[in-house]
Amino acid sequence: MVVKFAGTILEDKAGYDIFKIYEDLFLSKEQRDNMLLEGIQSEDLCKIRSNAGDKKTSGVEAEKKLNEIYGTKYRIMLDHKILTDQGVFYPQALYNDVVFDVTLADASQVVKGSDPTKLKYKLTNIQLEYEMIHSELLAEEAHSVYLSGKAFAYDHVHLDKMILEKGSDTQLNVKLNSQRRSMRAILLLFMEPYSPGARDSEKYVFPHLTKVRVTINGSPNILYNEGIVSTDLWAEASRFFVREKNKTEQMNLKLFLAGDRFGLVINLRSMADQTMHGSGRRLVNVTDGVQLELERTATGSGKLNCQVFVVSDAQFNILGNQLNDVQY
Repeated sequence: MVVKFAGTILEDKAGYDIFKIYEDLFLSKEQRDNMLLEGIQSEDLCKIRSNAGDKKTSGVEAEKKLNEIYGTKYRIMLDHKILTDQGVFYPQALYNDVVFDVTLADASQVVKGSDPTKLKYKLTNIQLEYEMIHSELLAEEAHSVYLSGKAFAYDHVHLDKMILEKGSDTQLNVKLNSQRRSMRAILLLFMEPYSPGARDSEKYVFPHLTKVRVTINGSPNILYNEGIVSTDLWAEASRFFVREKNKTEQMNLKLFLAGDRFGLVINLRSMADQTMHGSGRRLVNVTDGVQLELERTATGSGKLNCQVFVVSDAQFNILGNQLNDVQY
């Protein structure tokens, strides 16, 4: 997903599906149970809504009722923070539009079938749906703010690189030299190679890490004096991703380490408050950046795909009802 304004890219999020699916694992059960339109559903319901040849016809009365109501309707939420977390967004007061370029997944990523060469899907009757507030006073206030200056803070997620890691390797080195005013975190997700149509989209394997050493601009062990050991991994991930305390039924310590829902989080914020922007590590005009040294127990000769995401604070600034600059 690419977000643009006035021809300037605010965010270019490659691997959006991989990052977003992992982030959604930390939602509460109540939230996930209500995300049927986003495609979070049981396999039985998925087959019924897709009219699969092997769908169940008995013992699925609840699924049939949901199918009667929703059928094949799904939605893609353009829930970017500049629209949802920064007060009223009044596009008519701006000289340019916010543009979302969404690239859909290949059929081989989301469709199962006996013949991989015939996998396909089609989107029809596409609709744009949004909420509106009818208040002239509010519109005038928003217009005045945009004229005098308005800053929209948001999380900038960037897929830095993908590393192929052999299961027999006992050490993996990752070097990142992203220049950032405020780097919030680094997220490493490990996935096994898969055949078309056979991907478990919520499977993120634990690569049997024993210690992670973090060096920032040449200074070693900058976060933990003796490095991040295996017993620290869950604490770091939950501190960064958990939004509602005591409501992570879909993600816990056991699932994180033993249930194929692992993500290595290097949390670089100085404040625990997740809504606060600008508390990340400043990495401007540095030469060495961030280096990660991952120590692990060898588990075989297979390969793991390691995707490295950098999460930073960003700011989209409006002045005189038009784009002034973008900072990250």
